[in-house]
Amino acid sequence: MRWFRFAFLITAAAVLQSSALLGTISLTDMHIKPDLLLILLVYFAINCDSYDAIICSFAIGFAADITGAAIGPHFIGFGVLGAALAHIRKVILLKQTRQQAVTIFVMGILTYTLAAILIKFKIPSAAASMFKIFAVSIYSAILWFLVKWLVRAAGKWLGVGVHRFGIKPEER
Repeated sequence: MRWFRFAFLITAAAVLQSSALLGTISLTDMHIKPDLLLILLVYFAINCDSYDAIICSFAIGFAADITGAAIGPHFIGFGVLGAALAHIRKVILLKQTRQQAVTIFVMGILTYTLAAILIKFKIPSAAASMFKIFAVSIYSAILWFLVKWLVRAAGKWLGVGVHRFGIKPEER
C-alpha cells in the first residue's frame, strides 16, 4: 500500500464529499447524497490485507469526522465496523459487484446508525433520521455500480492487493 497516495485520495474524497459538487446530485430537499467515503471504506476493507484494512478504516473514519458535525463518532463507527468487515472478508468472498453493493448498503446502515447513537450522546439535540440513513446507504450502493471501475483503478494506483514483499502468496 502506498500510504502517501492513500492520504491524497482520502483527502480528495473528503473535500469532494463536503463540496457543493456532490450537492448537485443530491436528492430531495433533505439533500440526500451518496457517501464516497463509505464506498472507499468497503472497497479497502474487502481488498486490502487485514492490517492495512484496519488502518484504512480508521483513517477514512477520521476523514468522515472532518466532513461531519462532530469529531469522533464516525472514527469509531467506520474504524470498528471496517475492521470487522476486513475479518469477515476472510470467511465470505465478496467479489461480485452485487455482493459489494449490498455490503455498502449494510455497512452504511450500520456505521451511520452507530455514529448517530454516538452523536446523540455528544450533542443531544442532534437527530439523525433513519430515512436519511437508509437513503444515503441505498444511494451509495447504487452509485457503486457506476464508480466501481474508477475506484478499482485508484486501488491499483495505491497498490492494493500487493503484499509487502512484492507478490501475492498464490503467485509463488
